[in-house]
Amino acid sequence: MISKSRLLKGIAAVTGAAFCAGAFTGCAWLRKPREWGACTAVGALAGAGAGAASGIAIVDRTHGKSESTHDTRTYAGIAGAGTGAILGGIAGHFICDPEVPPPPPPPPPPPPPPPPPPPPPPPPKKEKLVLRGVHFDFNKSKIRPGDAAILDEAADTLKSHTNVNVYVDGYCDAIGSEEYNLKLSQRRADAVAGYLEGKGIPSSQLIPRGFGKTNFVADNETDEGRAQNRRVELKPTD
Repeated sequence: MISKSRLLKGIAAVTGAAFCAGAFTGCAWLRKPREWGACTAVGALAGAGAGAASGIAIVDRTHGKSESTHDTRTYAGIAGAGTGAILGGIAGHFICDPEVPPPPPPPPPPPPPPPPPPPPPPPPKKEKLVLRGVHFDFNKSKIRPGDAAILDEAADTLKSHTNVNVYVDGYCDAIGSEEYNLKLSQRRADAVAGYLEGKGIPSSQLIPRGFGKTNFVADNETDEGRAQNRRVELKPTD
């Protein structure tokens, strides 16, 4: 009569062999993660029934049905059922239990921040417009022939700077009354503005002003100084 320990060792050896075979033949298959579900339970039940029947059949064939005691067959059936349940559950699990879905891919990294905008261009350098003025004979507001070339040059400059407005400022020397010199300086400013308008400069670009005997640039005690003070200056408004 077979002993319980020998029976259990034999069934354990069969179970171990089954696990080893599965490990060597189904590594990639077994590595797939799956959820434990209904297929595991169905496989365990089917394996338990088949294992119990196989355990009893093995005992009967080995020692003969007449020599096998009730206890031996019971232990063989229980051991076979346990082994079959384990193997059947594992088989059912890996055969039809749903695979664990892989984790979603990590979100893509945020795009790099846009480069800073380029610095604004420097403001255009303002051109300093220099216009030469003219001088007048004593007590006169008529433009002298020798000064026409200076005003022609000023007209050409203003034609290329149509957005520039110009003060046309007239002055006198210290001889005479303030009221008379104020009117004389205005006539001188008007004369220069009229000459420039005749050269194509719009009147809206010219602002004639008379300042009389003020803002002297030279000494009025000499003829040369007074001649320098009898003048019209052209000054851009900005």
